[in-house]
Amino acid sequence: MIRVLLFFPLLLLITQPCIAIREGTATADVFIKRYTRIGDFGKLALWHEAAAECLKRISVPMNGIAHDYYKRHGYKQWVARSEKEAYEIQEHYEYHRKAAKIAWQKSETPEPLLDAERENIAKFIIAWLPRYPDRFYEFGIYPTFFRKQRALAEQEGDYVKALQLEADAAEMCAVQYEKIPITYGLKNYQKHRDAYRQHALQLQNLAQQNPQRLPKEVNGVKQIARSLETQAVSTSQKADVILRIAKSDVRVKTALGDQIGVHAYPSFQGFAWIVSFSNHSRGNLVTAIVDEKTAKVLDVF
Repeated sequence: MIRVLLFFPLLLLITQPCIAIREGTATADVFIKRYTRIGDFGKLALWHEAAAECLKRISVPMNGIAHDYYKRHGYKQWVARSEKEAYEIQEHYEYHRKAAKIAWQKSETPEPLLDAERENIAKFIIAWLPRYPDRFYEFGIYPTFFRKQRALAEQEGDYVKALQLEADAAEMCAVQYEKIPITYGLKNYQKHRDAYRQHALQLQNLAQQNPQRLPKEVNGVKQIARSLETQAVSTSQKADVILRIAKSDVRVKTALGDQIGVHAYPSFQGFAWIVSFSNHSRGNLVTAIVDEKTAKVLDVF
């Protein structure tokens, strides 16, 4: 039996935020690996450039938002951590830019094929731009920082601080929408920004009332998320179809063999699905790429 999860393993991204803010680039590495294997250096160069672009458009502003918050509120240890992550992001950026230049020197890929791949990459980046603010309360800074700080405040009976932390988190989520998808021209995300900003103001007002217990509004983000979801059901249904297609591929069946405790992680990338199969004993077992339009398995490795 294969268990299906719609997102990548939660534990990895929750406990290692530096990985979380580079997840778009890490996913681009799947396509980098594909084109390295088949020796298509033109497409390889494009995907190295895409990985660098994800770092510039997503990872850099996300880390900057967090760094500014830590510095403003005096969290010195977290400031140092975000500065270390900024250095790592820059290292990865330079690596992918250099790798792209090397790949271009070897490229013999016809221009029409490159243009088609550029269209795929544009869809890929568009899919990733809102992904972090969309999942703000699931991965990265919220579970690793805000949730823990709130728990400490509640233990001390400091409900004002707990509310302020939740207000800060909601405002940071709004800023992520502002500086990532909205900045790069994606439409319809102003309502997301405004919803979380309004929630932040509501919590700030409640904190000023010096409450003796936490009001129900402190957990209002779940209702906000539900009100903003538009494709959750259809995405889940599509993921089930894609998973069946991937599982039916002979190469996937061979790779899985008699492995037990296998988990499947279907993830839509704007133009194609990546389906990763793994278990606890061996980690990643096999990855399949499934085309969104044709529903055909493009590659398995």
